[in-house]
Amino acid sequence: MKRLSIDQISGVLPAMEELRPFLDQVLLVSEPDLERHWAGSGELGTVGGRFVDSEKLGEVLDEALAEHRRRIESLYGSVGAALRAMAEEDRAGAAAALLQAGEREWRSGRPRWAEALAEAAARVGASLPDQATVFSAQLMVARTARLLGDRRTARLRYETAARIAEQTGNRSGAATAHVGLGNLAVDRGLWADALRHYEEAESRVDPAAANGHGWQIALNRSIVAREEGRLDDCEALLSNARRLIPERAEHGGSQAILDNAEGQLLRARGRLKEAEVAFRRALEATDDPEGHVTIAVNLAEVLLALGAEMEAGKYARQAELQALEAGVVRRLPEVYRVLGRVAAARGHADAFVFHERALEIIRERSLPQVELALVQEAYGELDHARGETETGIARLEEAMGIFENLGFATARARVTELLRRLEGG
Repeated sequence: MKRLSIDQISGVLPAMEELRPFLDQVLLVSEPDLERHWAGSGELGTVGGRFVDSEKLGEVLDEALAEHRRRIESLYGSVGAALRAMAEEDRAGAAAALLQAGEREWRSGRPRWAEALAEAAARVGASLPDQATVFSAQLMVARTARLLGDRRTARLRYETAARIAEQTGNRSGAATAHVGLGNLAVDRGLWADALRHYEEAESRVDPAAANGHGWQIALNRSIVAREEGRLDDCEALLSNARRLIPERAEHGGSQAILDNAEGQLLRARGRLKEAEVAFRRALEATDDPEGHVTIAVNLAEVLLALGAEMEAGKYARQAELQALEAGVVRRLPEVYRVLGRVAAARGHADAFVFHERALEIIRERSLPQVELALVQEAYGELDHARGETETGIARLEEAMGIFENLGFATARARVTELLRRLEGG
């Protein structure tokens, strides 16, 4: 029996959410086309060009169905527990069952299901004297909404969570909610608002409590300082963040996060070789698949800036493989943005295929609008560089419009400046 490519399989199947688990399983067992892997054209390969032995498809279908069955059984079990609790007039138990189900969906990478379950938990528990479950539910809705690009809902739910925490004397919870509000402001480039919320969070942190808030706030404030160009302040804040890491976390993912932040600072200073070292250190330290993707992309971008296109491509491909193996296909657009730049730097006239694939993934996965804007920004710049001036400007204008609608001030300003330079040139 012949092999089938991901593109061939996707072309046969209807666009149904119910089939997404099967396609995810197919991606996990797919392999690159080894006949093209070492050829020049192999550099332009994307996930659609990976192959699956057709004899494996029956097994993959069975695995996907079994996983779907486990997921649905778990969900129905939680719903049953919630309904039994309600029948016994135990609203707290019902809310807790729904929230636990939402947490499972969040950990499994299904934010829309997590959001719906957390919404239900908040609604069921709204009248309870003990608001701990409702607080956690509001936080989860805020986090899922941010991930899905719904900044308005995220802000309202973080504000609600902060209010509940204040009313119940939960200072740590209030700090968490204000950090969330600060992160939302960072997303939009509202640096003063971000610092205000981080200061609110910091004022609620108990220095004697090793709960991790201190180093995270210092890290987040360093990001604002870097974005505002206050690089010395950024360096001092990063040093403070390292000092505040709880001892139990010293050898965990926090070190990778801080090494990655150090790499970004060094890149902003123009010290690219040192940034490369920091990103490599972060990559070795992380055991988080999504973190691996982010850091590998950052390393690839620095290597590209250093003129090491082949090595940049290697790490971008490493990020692509990690995203596939970890089942986080939603991270592929950022990988393909950098692969598109690598291909363009290496003189491939068809570098645009990476942006086209990124757009397909965004559409198929219903990814947030910000992902579309970022791809159109990169695609527009590439189009302009290869002489497709009108198309390139149209893509950049679309990206600018999306950033404006989302309230992403910094990103909008970046694209506006890029358009000004390109049109002026």
